[in-house]
Amino acid sequence: MATSFAALLFRPAEVSDRALSQGFAVALAGWDVPAPRLLIAPLPGIPGWCAAFYASGAGAGEDEMEHAFDLFEDELSPAPAVLDAALEAGAEGARLYALTYAEELFHDDAWRFDARGFARHFVHDEDDAIEAGTETPEGAETAVVEVDAPEGATEAEEQRALDAAARPHRGSTFLSKELGGPVLATLIGALYAVERRVEIRLVAAGADAMREETERLVRALGRVTGRGAFQPPATVAGVPAPPGYQAFVKAYDWADPGDPQDLYRELALGAITSTLRFLREGALAQLDADPAWRKAAGGRYPIAKLMGSALGSGAQEALVTLAADGEGLALVRPGRAAAEAGPTLGELIRYLALGWTRRTEAEEDMIGALMLRAKLRAEAR
Repeated sequence: MATSFAALLFRPAEVSDRALSQGFAVALAGWDVPAPRLLIAPLPGIPGWCAAFYASGAGAGEDEMEHAFDLFEDELSPAPAVLDAALEAGAEGARLYALTYAEELFHDDAWRFDARGFARHFVHDEDDAIEAGTETPEGAETAVVEVDAPEGATEAEEQRALDAAARPHRGSTFLSKELGGPVLATLIGALYAVERRVEIRLVAAGADAMREETERLVRALGRVTGRGAFQPPATVAGVPAPPGYQAFVKAYDWADPGDPQDLYRELALGAITSTLRFLREGALAQLDADPAWRKAAGGRYPIAKLMGSALGSGAQEALVTLAADGEGLALVRPGRAAAEAGPTLGELIRYLALGWTRRTEAEEDMIGALMLRAKLRAEAR
């Protein structure tokens, strides 16, 4: 069976699993793929390096590889997005490589990315000819690969002549020179030595991650971590408080004297629009005692109120609720079924933090990805 893959090559000392996950999620924000994931394998032929093999979850085949080619060639491709995430985490001097390879399609395309820029070397089958090219920030060059096959050559001899002519231009040849090892053979071997799987997501899950995201938001607002924190009800209408939400409540600033209303205005994150205010202890207790909410809760925990742009415009009011998994958000309005909000709780908090931050280009990419992903989820409801 012909070998094909799309891989990112990285040094674990520079690039964490979280940077890999976030970077790929930013690049994939506008793509409709069922279960994107990364499979991580060491590269024994290139000490200190690992490979992250990408899979969309749509299954193997030519369509899967065409998707990978398009993704890795996109203007915002996974490698620079991962590099941005690594640099944000303090990995100065980080360098990444990417390779998309399909033996049967005669496709061998590689990139190098670092803080200074990028370089690309590739060989593609363009139907009527084999094309080789290079690309840097300064420009791009392409040329047809000239094959010197003897007259009357057999098919096998023609293939050997083509391989010899294309070899100097291949992306994998470029990477072998850069990394000082047999990249293609090492990667093919690594396909059968995967050590772990990394889920692709914009914001990490779990209580620890939620605490970090909340502390990020508090810093962005210039507030004090944990000020006015309370113990949320263990259950509201019989629904347990998810651990991630409890971590948020403990770390959030609930009593900023400079902003007692604590309103987030002009939001545009999926179905979470207009003005939001996180629910205080008293409001949660009232909901717990409210028979109407007990009937409407549907196994969801209330965390915030969504209002119109003016306080008290009841026509647009809704409760923002959290699923039992501590992730998914939904809007509940009186007399209506819960509707998908779009973001997860972690994504909402990161969006709020970025909204009150003077953003870098990488952070602009992140907030754009958060908005796009939330919009797609909300529209799919």
